[in-house]
Amino acid sequence: MAASACFVGSLNVAADDIDDEQTGGITCRALPHERALDSELGSVGFMKNVAEHPESIRAVAARLLNKALQSNEIKEPPVCDADCASPLKADVVYRVEPTVFLPEPKQQALCLNLEEQTKSEPMRFGNKEFESVAKLNDWIMEFSQGRGDDGKLLYEQCGGNCSPRYTFYIAKNAEKLTIDADILCGLARDKKSDQYAVSTSIRWQCTNN
Repeated sequence: MAASACFVGSLNVAADDIDDEQTGGITCRALPHERALDSELGSVGFMKNVAEHPESIRAVAARLLNKALQSNEIKEPPVCDADCASPLKADVVYRVEPTVFLPEPKQQALCLNLEEQTKSEPMRFGNKEFESVAKLNDWIMEFSQGRGDDGKLLYEQCGGNCSPRYTFYIAKNAEKLTIDADILCGLARDKKSDQYAVSTSIRWQCTNN
């Protein structure tokens, strides 16, 4: 995972990283540079996801990831003030987090402690390779539900009723897709709501980062 990755656990792009179109191109002040693409709400409701309902998080993920990987933005490197001796590379950044959390008095001490720990040092998983968005999305769904070796390990490390917040970094290399993940484990979500915020962006950085 890139040590310089930022924005973990947040769906907002910093003001300094907003595209400047005054010169007619995509410019940036520093690297890594992130350009927001899309955001939607997705339901983690069991029946919606089994049926792959358009509002299910599985369907939203497939839709946003396909769109991001086929976007013109991923093919248009920005002109940056920062020095970079090597060609820039692009990752799709895919974020998923609950929209409603339990109030602090109802939070377990474990979750409050993990919130602080993983804000500065997220849990890291990944280095996986897939042949298609569909297979990559299958892994994300299994992982986020605590299935498979990575998913089981995540839920062992993010215990109690603590809720993971996910930041996935996806790169396209030839016909393969690679994925890494930073996990902020902390505040428990309010399960009265099945809505998660889902977003995509393009992150540019030096190849040697």
